[in-house]
Amino acid sequence: MVQKILIILNLVIVVAGAGLVFYSHNMIKPEPTNQAAEAEKMKTDALESSQIQPVPIKKFVVNLHSRSTRLRYLDLEMNVLPFHEDQKELIKANEHIFKDILIEIASHLEPDELDSVTGKILLENKIKKAVNAKLGQPVVKQIYFSGFVVQ
Repeated sequence: MVQKILIILNLVIVVAGAGLVFYSHNMIKPEPTNQAAEAEKMKTDALESSQIQPVPIKKFVVNLHSRSTRLRYLDLEMNVLPFHEDQKELIKANEHIFKDILIEIASHLEPDELDSVTGKILLENKIKKAVNAKLGQPVVKQIYFSGFVVQ
């Protein structure tokens, strides 16, 4: 008797599971996207973002961590590309945040780490992440180094 109840219970569970799978695959369908409108939106967004000029950050020098007694430093000039045109003023008003974060990050790096392209990309990503976190919103889209000298 107990075995018949277990078989019936298993059968009910299997049928319910199969019904749920059928329902989720056939009855619930997402709204179709308007591909022409999406393509047009992507074109206008790309056009708008290509017209945004980067904000220059003045040239400054950062002392680097060096194991030798010789003083090593990074002479840096960068341009910051915001996500939106109206964020340029926010970047200009918070230029000190960029410098503070760069000093904090670069002072812990070895000169050899910054000499490679990988090191520059890593530095850029760390700066972007830290600045966006400090400002509480995504502001920095890209950082271009117009001057980058490690001595």
